[in-house]
This record gives sequence, C-alpha cells and structure tokens, in this order.
Amino acid sequence: MKDYIEKCLRRPIIIEKNVKILKLLPLKFKGMYDLFTVQQDGVEWMIVRPKDEVRLNTLRYDRNQIEKVSGLNCALYFTKLNQYTKDTMQNEGIPFIIEQKQMFLPFLGMLLSEKNDRRLAPIHTISFLTQKLLLCALYEKWNGMNVTKIADRLGVSKMSVSRCLDEMEYLDVDILDISGKTRKVSVGNETRRVWEIINPIMRNPVITRFQLAEDICLKKKAGISALCEYSLLSDNPYPTYAITKKELNDVQIKSFRQVFGVEEIGCEVLELGYFLDLHGKEIQDPLSVLLSLSEEDMEDERVQICIDEMLEDYVW
Repeated sequence: MKDYIEKCLRRPIIIEKNVKILKLLPLKFKGMYDLFTVQQDGVEWMIVRPKDEVRLNTLRYDRNQIEKVSGLNCALYFTKLNQYTKDTMQNEGIPFIIEQKQMFLPFLGMLLSEKNDRRLAPIHTISFLTQKLLLCALYEKWNGMNVTKIADRLGVSKMSVSRCLDEMEYLDVDILDISGKTRKVSVGNETRRVWEIINPIMRNPVITRFQLAEDICLKKKAGISALCEYSLLSDNPYPTYAITKKELNDVQIKSFRQVFGVEEIGCEVLELGYFLDLHGKEIQDPLSVLLSLSEEDMEDERVQICIDEMLEDYVW
C-alpha cells in the first residue's frame, strides 16, 4: 500500500493504523474495515480498507460516518474494483485507490491510473447474446468456460463472446472469474443462487408480439404455450409461437393479417431476441418463458403455480 501510494504521489508518506477512530464508531465498523492515517507534506487524510466485499450504498454511508468522526478526508482502498462501481464513485467524487492500478483523490486534485488500465463501455441494457450466454451457463452449470469454449458452444465469434464478458464485467456479474487477462465463467451447482444474481439485469426477450387472425402453424412454442408444455396448465384458445429476427423474412410474418379489438385470435407469434431450446423439442427455455410472460398472464394464479412447478422440475 505505502510503496504504491508513494510511487504515484512521488512524495514520502507516513501510514499508521488508526484504532482510535474505530473506537468512536459503531461496533460493526471494527469487523468491516481497517483504518489508516496518512501524513503527506503536512496534509493528513485517511484510508478506509474494507475487509470483505461491501455494497456501494453501504460504502457511501460508512465513509461519510468516518469522515464526520475523524474530520479528515477519507479514501476507500480496494485490491480490485469493477468498472461500474469505479465510474459511479468517480462521478460522485468519492476518493478511492485500487491497488497497483488507479488513484482518485479529488481532495488532492489527483487522478492517476496505469496506462494499460482497460476501460469498459457503460452498459444500460444487457444484450440478448449476453442473456443467452448467462442462461446457458446456468442450465449447463458451466465451470471454467473460457472465451474459446463459449464461442464454440454458442456458435459465435470470440469477439462477440468478449463483448458479452465485457458487459458481465461492467455489471459485476458474480459468475465471471478474472485472472489477469483470462476471463472464465463458472456457475457450479448453485443454480437458484445464480438466478437471484442475474435476474435483476435480465430483460424481456420479446421484441414484438403479433396477434394474427389465422393459425400459421409454426414449430417453435413460446410464452403460455411453452409453459403448458412444462406443466399441466391448459393453453389459451390459440397457440403462441416463437420466431427470431432472422426468421422473420422467411415466414413473411407481416403479410398475415393482424387482429384488432375483440376479433378472434388465430395465433400469437412472439419475435424473440434469442431462442434457447434446452431439450431439442423446439420449446422456449423455462427462464425465458418466465421473462416473456405478459403482466396479464402473471396476474393469473394458475400461471403462477405452474411457473413454480416448471422451475422446480426443469431448472432448480
């Protein structure tokens, strides 16, 4: 810690562990943080080093508490930090140090970083390919899958997979292991825990819903019709099919008449951003079924019961 800070500041410093301030703070702080006082050219400030992973909201609040008690500027110290948290703290003016990589000390007017520090593009919505990758990883319980293996499994280029891993890194998805320049995806057997991690960033795979006047008899089933295949639920009076963007032109979906108002529906066709078929039966995968259902569908108690059955039988 001391060597890196001195190297960046190009000035000698004195760092001492500070236990006096810890005694003035709530007891939880003693188990969560190490505090250090830094003296540099007559300027005194503090380093707050979390002992374990702490959420950003908690870090914000706790750092403010330490600054109030100590009366000193406080910088958070990390051995590693994901791009999203780094960008957020920089935008909010929260000082931080990343071991051997970067220093952001606005109270000293400093932003120093390594030349080879890789900057990730901000991600606001996960891509469909990344979502498909995450679902495959969960269903197949990937363990140490690297870029080459993932590209082979998904049938895409290594560059496309690298972009997916960039998204996962930026969003701090816990199943991405990073060691130097090597990135691997590992899930293991904790599928329910992994779903809880990735669920908040997942999106509805439905791009467009087409309600047609006639049944055009497509092969792939999605939505409610797929849920019926996984459970004892009775289907709507009309089937629900899946179609990908690539297949739109082949089917010429827009040439069929769509229904309006209270007209009888012949079939519903969901244009999907991806189609993942787990068992080779041309049925949308269970978790994508869950993400595809409309709010109206989810209000039906029978649908909720069948979703639980489907997840228990085919996912968990």
